[in-house]
Amino acid sequence: MAVYRAPTGNFNLFCNRLGDIIKTLYKAELKLIICDYIYIDYPTDNERRRQLDAVLLTYNLSAMVYFPTRSQGYSSTAIDNIFIDTHKFINCTVSPVHSGLSDHGAQLLIINDVNLQLQNHHIYTIRNINNYSIEEFKTR
Repeated sequence: MAVYRAPTGNFNLFCNRLGDIIKTLYKAELKLIICDYIYIDYPTDNERRRQLDAVLLTYNLSAMVYFPTRSQGYSSTAIDNIFIDTHKFINCTVSPVHSGLSDHGAQLLIINDVNLQLQNHHIYTIRNINNYSIEEFKTR
């Protein structure tokens, strides 16, 4: 799930709505990942961070990004984050990716414990046999 909160938006309303959305989606077997840009500098302890953590921890979601994600001049902040359930994604890492295209860096989430089930796929060829296809077959 991707989430954006405008810096001038009502933070309490944002937290309440986010909690409502997660509650609607949540199932015990769901492996939820939230990627966000919400203007909370995560390395800094503050009331908004504690309020958001309280909502997310209800669903065992924890912040993964504590490195700078945005740089301007001489300051840098970690206002982009990824939240995951570390009980469901045991072997994962997040690292910065700096492209130089923006003042924001990207975050690369690598999940090593995903078990992708290979499905048996069968390819079937179905031929439409009619007068036209019979004539075409005869001329080739």
